[in-house]
Amino acid sequence: MVDCILEKLPIKSLLRFKSVSKQWKSTIESPYFKKRHLISRQSQDPDVLITNPLESELSYDEWKRQEYPNTRIVHENVMRIFTMGSSELIKLPNIGPPLKPVYLNNSPDDPAYSVIQYSVCDGMISYYNEYSCIYVVNPITGWCRKIPQARYQAFALDVYNRDGGKGEEGFSFWLLGFGKDKFTDTYKLVWLYNSLELGLKNSTTTCEVFDFSTNTWSYVTAAPRRVIDFQIPVYLDGSLHWFTDEPTGENPRVLSFDLATETFHIISKAPFVNKTHNKIIMCGLDNQLCVSQKEWPRQEIWSLNNSDMTWEKMFSLDLQTDSHLFAENFQFGGFIPHTIMSVLPVAVLKKTKALVLYEARAPNPNLTIYDPESGSYDICFPRDYRVWHQAIALPFFPSMISIDN
Repeated sequence: MVDCILEKLPIKSLLRFKSVSKQWKSTIESPYFKKRHLISRQSQDPDVLITNPLESELSYDEWKRQEYPNTRIVHENVMRIFTMGSSELIKLPNIGPPLKPVYLNNSPDDPAYSVIQYSVCDGMISYYNEYSCIYVVNPITGWCRKIPQARYQAFALDVYNRDGGKGEEGFSFWLLGFGKDKFTDTYKLVWLYNSLELGLKNSTTTCEVFDFSTNTWSYVTAAPRRVIDFQIPVYLDGSLHWFTDEPTGENPRVLSFDLATETFHIISKAPFVNKTHNKIIMCGLDNQLCVSQKEWPRQEIWSLNNSDMTWEKMFSLDLQTDSHLFAENFQFGGFIPHTIMSVLPVAVLKKTKALVLYEARAPNPNLTIYDPESGSYDICFPRDYRVWHQAIALPFFPSMISIDN
């Protein structure tokens, strides 16, 4: 009975209750309890984790005009968490060490600051840049683990060095996937990338998997099709998913990587023709794999029916409703190559079936709730900070889970 009550409590309370007795401490720290607590939390609406790589006292456009020359970037790697139903946005402590700048061989006195990326699984965050650093952290408990450099990062840095840092707009980046084998609860990091752009000629793609138990990266049989760059691999039900890179006019495929068997499969064609990579996006909504395409002034969202592997239209968004919430084109200051132009679907609320959206490219980036019955949009909270770099919003279930060797 006590365990059932504890499973429903917030993590901050549980951390305090460990001091009640040795038995409570043992219970709360057990892997079984942590898993049960996460399952209980996942039966509710997720929190929303908003990651801002850089924040400043002013907007990027104001800073660029140099009207305020003494203004500087004052916050880095900022994470904020929003609980649905509240009006408060909580800034989390930066528990991961700062990601260091990259020094190029041909310009050692002019460091390059690479874009910080994130992916989420079971209340943990993989937090990394493209060239050198990777950390997996639990922002609620403060747990942090440093991950060895992936071979991809060394390859990418080598290409960047040869290019002198001048051609990044023409260079591609592939993002790190984070998920778990649903049968053994074994967590894995997966880096899938196209081989040609990195000077690798052994196969169409290359895939690395990180084993937390041995603290090492290893190669696995890679995907037979090229994948689109600058997309966050979507974890759902024991697999990671990507869009394949198809010729213009063809439908992208959905590529799945089974984290138990470590094999790739094409599971479906997307329900739209490939036109512009940065206007399509993949996500998980209501425990379903979803894809979306923006064709201004609308953005359509489809969900995959697992029984017959067909797509069903889930939402059709009218983005012209409020020009302050959504942008037709890229209106965000700061240099970000191949910026995703689509609105980010974050979550579907369990009771109301309303859709939570994040538009980081609009004049006033914010978290928004879309009511499908009325077709209206409401802002979740007043934003009191300036975003200098593109932010990402991710569904997040706080947990007590960590990954030990």
